[in-house]
Amino acid sequence: MALDREEKTAYQLQIVATDGGNLQYPNQAIVTVTVLDTQDNPPVFSQAAYSFVVFENVALGYHVGSVSATTMDLNANISYLITTGDQRGMFAMNPVTGQLTTASVIDREEQSFYQLRVMASGGAVTGDTVVNITVKDLNDNAPHFLQAVESINAVENWQAGHSIFQAKAMDPDEGVNGRVLYSLKQNPKNLFAINEQNGNISLLAPLDVHAGSYQVEILASDMGVPQLSSSVILIVYVHDVNDNPPVFDQISYEVTLSESAPVNSRFFKVQASDKDSGANGEIAYTITDGNTGDAFGIFPDGQLYIKSELDRELQERYVLLVDASDWAVEPLSATVNVTVILEDVNDNRPLFNSTNYTFYFEEEQRAGSFAGKVSAVDKDFGPNGEVRYAFEVAQPDFELHAVTGELTNTHKFDRESLMRRQGTAVFSFTVIATDQGLPQPLKEQATMHVYMKDINDNAPKFLKDFYQATVSETVTNLTQVLRVSASDVDEGNNGLIHYSILKGNEERQFTIDKFSGQVTLVGKLDYEATPAYSLLIQAVDSGAISLNSTCTLSIDILDENDNTPSFLKSTLFVDVLENMRIGELVSSVTATDSDSVVNADLHYTITGSNNHGTFSISPNTGSIFLAKKLDFETQSLYKLNITAKDQGRPPRSSTMSVVIHVRDFNDNPPNFPPGDIFKSIVENIPLGTSVISVTAHDPDADINGQLSYAIIQQMPQGNHFSIDEVKGTIYTSAEIDREFANLFELTVKANDQAVPIETRRYALKNVTILVTDLNDNVPMFISQKALAADPSAMIGSVLTTIMAADPDEGANGEVEYEIANGDTETVTVDRYSGDLRVASALVPSQLIYNFIVSATDLGPERRKSTTELTVILQGLDGPIFTQNKYMTILKEGEPIGTNVISIEAASPRGSEAPVEYYIVSVHCEKKTVGRLFTIGRQTGVIQTAAILDREQGACLYLVDVYAIEKSSAFPRTQRAETFWTVRHVCSWQHKFTNREEN
Repeated sequence: MALDREEKTAYQLQIVATDGGNLQYPNQAIVTVTVLDTQDNPPVFSQAAYSFVVFENVALGYHVGSVSATTMDLNANISYLITTGDQRGMFAMNPVTGQLTTASVIDREEQSFYQLRVMASGGAVTGDTVVNITVKDLNDNAPHFLQAVESINAVENWQAGHSIFQAKAMDPDEGVNGRVLYSLKQNPKNLFAINEQNGNISLLAPLDVHAGSYQVEILASDMGVPQLSSSVILIVYVHDVNDNPPVFDQISYEVTLSESAPVNSRFFKVQASDKDSGANGEIAYTITDGNTGDAFGIFPDGQLYIKSELDRELQERYVLLVDASDWAVEPLSATVNVTVILEDVNDNRPLFNSTNYTFYFEEEQRAGSFAGKVSAVDKDFGPNGEVRYAFEVAQPDFELHAVTGELTNTHKFDRESLMRRQGTAVFSFTVIATDQGLPQPLKEQATMHVYMKDINDNAPKFLKDFYQATVSETVTNLTQVLRVSASDVDEGNNGLIHYSILKGNEERQFTIDKFSGQVTLVGKLDYEATPAYSLLIQAVDSGAISLNSTCTLSIDILDENDNTPSFLKSTLFVDVLENMRIGELVSSVTATDSDSVVNADLHYTITGSNNHGTFSISPNTGSIFLAKKLDFETQSLYKLNITAKDQGRPPRSSTMSVVIHVRDFNDNPPNFPPGDIFKSIVENIPLGTSVISVTAHDPDADINGQLSYAIIQQMPQGNHFSIDEVKGTIYTSAEIDREFANLFELTVKANDQAVPIETRRYALKNVTILVTDLNDNVPMFISQKALAADPSAMIGSVLTTIMAADPDEGANGEVEYEIANGDTETVTVDRYSGDLRVASALVPSQLIYNFIVSATDLGPERRKSTTELTVILQGLDGPIFTQNKYMTILKEGEPIGTNVISIEAASPRGSEAPVEYYIVSVHCEKKTVGRLFTIGRQTGVIQTAAILDREQGACLYLVDVYAIEKSSAFPRTQRAETFWTVRHVCSWQHKFTNREEN
């Protein structure tokens, strides 16, 4: 136990000494132990805060006040020091006596209050206090005017009571020392009065203008002791009354001015008069309105002048408002309008709206038709702005109206004649625009182009009216027969020719190119059917109203030997089964020939194919037979070229295709690639994530080779994965938790879709999926929230082992422990093992120690949880339970939070002393288990904290509960220190099969 001299200065011990003989003779002595003092108590000031008052301007070293501190220690040397609040060094502190004095001149106007913090030091311990110092004011500042002399202007007709000036003086002192009163020290002829409170000066009588000015002295005095004052001189200048305004000699003025007048030239003078004298009668002139663009200026004598260049085309009239004002203090004025009209000068030439005109004029129009119009604008006025038009060189084909600028033709035009005569259908000439200004008119020119537009007045004309051609009946399709040609002298669409066949092509054997006139064979000629053709061909232009002409084309057909064998079909498609027998008939082909005798005697052969000897043909009948065994997986398609040849001279033949499709027979099972499949995934991946694709191959065709996939087995069981039955892609379909399983084994079945179902074939494949760990679990405490400890436990002994479980893998599941809050001087925890050890002696009177313990895993993103931990010290006098043992029966599978039993304990000190309950351990078959139960700390109601399963654990649980008295109505040393232990026994009958049984 630590000694404290301030509690007890000495101890007397009675010592008894006894020998070991048969007749023991005791002896005793008194030992006095004196406790020596150490400076372990901080100084304590006599006041929590000190307040002093001092007047400004006191002498240096003036005693402001004293502070005093004492301590319970003996012979303690206390020193004093100002720590804060005196940055300017205005005060000094005696370190021994605590006396506070002034160290500089104190001025209230600079700072009126100080708050100092004073520290008292006694050895290694200190104490502090606050010292508040209020500075009281002295009348050390006189009122102060901003200027020594002030002046104002006044007029002679101001009446008595008129306010003329406001005096203002400042005094920084406080209270009456800073309150200012005003008076007049010098008051000429008693004409002035002053308000002593606000310094407002007013007239007592009108002023005399003949006096010129008055000098008034104003005195400002404070109300301090002694009284201080200062003064200011006010000079009042008296002026004449301005009661006549200026008057112009005309009501208004109008001036005409050439727009070409030079800048700075004077052009007119206004005149006004004023009956007043002196400055009241002197006049100044200004232009106040209407001076757009700052075009004009005015001299003080009223002379107007041109200030900037004038342009009538921008503005032809100005209405200036001229102001005449006198020079009085309160001036009077008059205004007059001066209208300035600008005369035009021929300074603008005509401007065409285009420098290059283009007009289009149709041919064949009568003389005088409108062809176009030119237009020019001249900004000048009158004749200077009147425009006349003319050709630069006279034109025989067109006329130009001199005033309107309209262009008309002088005669009818034919565009084709113009083209032949001058090689172009365009007229170009220059047009001149001239104004009527004097003495010299101004001109401008523009270029004009008149394009002669074509009309459709010429029909197409063929080079010949009759064309003739000869063609063999054996010529091939698209053979060019003959080209007809027509021309049209019109322009554009009017001369664009399209050709067509009007008559003679009813069999559609021929076609003609609509643009070139090329006649081409597009059918098959047969002399025996038609020996000759006569075509009527038309040429049409593309004008709005089209014109046309026709010609005749005669085509004679030359006879040839043109009959060849002919098959009914060009291609024959045949389906055969893969399991067809050799020698069976596949199909037959037949050709015909319109010739006779040997020319119609046909022989059949297989002339080209990917046959490889698989099929044969009868040369006389055209029957096709199977010669070799078929295999769909080797070859599923055969294409045979069958030729029929007649016996003519020279022989003629034709060929057809026979396409043989081999239909599959389900003779191959699905086949997976060799070897098992392994795939690694991370736990907690989202539902529906693609994991891996497993695919099998079946060489059969159609539904015989079409595969469907299914997962037929999963270990461990569950629906954690699904498979796309078409693509074979495996997806997650439930949460993947490595703590549930770190490896899944799937059996995938690939099944073909052959019909009937009993003919279907399949293959199996093992897929192993490894689950890697994520740090997705927070450490969960499994040790109890409370423990009972012996108060005499030795330092270093283990009170309990804190345990937290983290189901993650590796570093993610390794846990470190730490006391986050609590008395770490008394109890420590081993970081790695969780052992809770005694670090210093436990204090029995404290009853309980409360801690917050954290458990943190070592994953890359560390996860932490905390729990409360209560250490209860065992005692001898605590609450008493109503029963020594409690027992109850609980069904397995009950949900978390189910009430199990209610226990109760009472304090020996009465029902008013509250009791709290703590579970300190839970045992199952003599083994400590985790937090399966919770208890209401105030109610004593025990509830389930986990779902209990008899098959996964024992059917008997022993729960140790401690009760502690928490009342503060009794001294701490009298609190209950012994806690009855109550075992809470939960038992289940051994024959339970489900939770409905009793």
